[in-house]
Amino acid sequence: MSITALNLSHITYTYPAAAEPILNDVTVTFAPGWTAVLGDNGIGKSTLMHIAQGTLTPERGQVRPSDAIIAFCPQDVAATPTNLEDFANDWSPEAIVIRDALGIADDWPYRYDTLSGGERKRLQIACALATRPDVLILDEPTNHVDAPTRNAIAQAMLDFTGQRRAAANAVPNTMSDAAPTVNGPHREESAGKEAVALPAPRRGRIGIVVSHDIELIDQVAMRCACFERRHVGHSNVTVVTIRPGNYSSAFADARIQQEGELHALDQARKEAARLQRESASRRHDAALAATSWRANRTIDRKDHDARNAAKLAKMTSVDGTAGAAQARLDARVHAAQLAADSIAVAAKRYDGDLTAFAGIEPSHAAELVRLEAGVIPFGSSTVQAPAESSGAGADGVAGAAGNEGAVESTGLTRAAESAEPTGFSEPTASEPVPGIPVTAHAWHTSDGVRIPTLSVGANDHIGIIGPNGAGKTTILNALLARLDVQPSDVPRLVIAQNTTSDDAQAALEQLAQLNPAERGDVLSAMAQLNADPDRILAASSEPSPGELRKLLLCLGIRDRPHLIVMDEPTNHLDLHSRQALARALAAYRGAVIVVSHDMPFLREAVTQLWTVHA
Repeated sequence: MSITALNLSHITYTYPAAAEPILNDVTVTFAPGWTAVLGDNGIGKSTLMHIAQGTLTPERGQVRPSDAIIAFCPQDVAATPTNLEDFANDWSPEAIVIRDALGIADDWPYRYDTLSGGERKRLQIACALATRPDVLILDEPTNHVDAPTRNAIAQAMLDFTGQRRAAANAVPNTMSDAAPTVNGPHREESAGKEAVALPAPRRGRIGIVVSHDIELIDQVAMRCACFERRHVGHSNVTVVTIRPGNYSSAFADARIQQEGELHALDQARKEAARLQRESASRRHDAALAATSWRANRTIDRKDHDARNAAKLAKMTSVDGTAGAAQARLDARVHAAQLAADSIAVAAKRYDGDLTAFAGIEPSHAAELVRLEAGVIPFGSSTVQAPAESSGAGADGVAGAAGNEGAVESTGLTRAAESAEPTGFSEPTASEPVPGIPVTAHAWHTSDGVRIPTLSVGANDHIGIIGPNGAGKTTILNALLARLDVQPSDVPRLVIAQNTTSDDAQAALEQLAQLNPAERGDVLSAMAQLNADPDRILAASSEPSPGELRKLLLCLGIRDRPHLIVMDEPTNHLDLHSRQALARALAAYRGAVIVVSHDMPFLREAVTQLWTVHA
């Protein structure tokens, strides 16, 4: 079938036992082409997407048309696509085009559990495309993925809606074209960019992407559905505003609107204050006149001149016309107050610094953990001396492996059969991230990940980078395993790449067991990351992935760790939370190890890089 739009009208939804609806009378229309859904963690974006596809039923409202074919690709890369087996056996021309566009290897559908996060995400998207939907919904499609994979996903998205020919100019080819730094300048630069001119989409092809990836949104979006907390009167409400263009255009439009609203609110409040002052002045004059009249009642009845003068004064005074005049003025004051209260403005944000990090003292040890040079076999966390017969040179040789560390067997990051890697577009020794030195190089080999001696000092802030499947998580697991067996204990906070329902339940139970003061500290820290403490306390539903990462972080820093280890920390976090986390890690005086593809975040949070080459 072909549809002209997907309409969600007057949607209201409340999670069981929640104090208030997460969505209240929300109306939004998704037209053909890509619409980016933007907003803070936990504001209701994913909830609305579940309502759109029919997995949640709203209390009120309608989704039309009701018979549209909707494909949904979730945030969680652990979620196996329901049509995975069908896709594995689908060799139609359309399926082959999808496989080629996303670089899907023939064996991937048969070993989903062994794929890296980026490989799983591409396979999830491929399975969604294979259903030939009218509406394709992608929830955080670029979490876990490297730059080449992000570009491949963007191309596939544009091709779905018939906008592929714009991709050549819209998609950056290297990480040097990445977005500006995360801690503020990005917003100013974005506001000055012009939206990418995308051709008209195919009729009936509607794409919806829920994402915090500004680079992706600027590449593909024709419009943005902005979830915004608006302050009206004395309460906050959530509204969805459609803004034309990509993120840069939408951000500029929102800023202009906010400036206009704040100006209008300021003028309305000034007018209400002026009328209140005038009303108070008239009431004061009336009180004086009444007092004067009461004093004049003692005039001698035979003193006609004095009595006539007093009567004239009463007739011409405020007191004489107080009834009607004061009523009219009070009505104007009330109207002015209503006008000021009816002006909706953006709700205040914290956008501050995560101060809970400030009091944490670093370790006094010179070195927290060390891995000796050697090879970490895939599936193992033990470093082994490299075998002389492995066929690898001193730097290692990129090869194939059938587990978590397997290099992707695609044209995106295909390994060369030589001693030096090729096709690797992440920064290397000759192409460093500006301002961050590369202090160690590891290599993906047929045996595992070949590493030099790796040492983590008490104050080191280390970023581990490299393409999907090269072995970054393998190195991280080896470091954690070494920490578990070494004699000296290192207090540490570890937040994994993927979280589960069990993690959410355990975190909520831990929060509930804290005393009021401790719980207040945790919730205050979460508020500094723009989370809503009231929703966390309600615990009526599982926190969103972004809210859960914030909760795990704020619970963990109570133990004052000497080492913080985070695998893809910006996955699921909204832009403002990324900024706050980057500033907090930069100011943290202990050691930090971060695995990430988010270069703007790394530029702010770390001071050295370990590069894993394919």
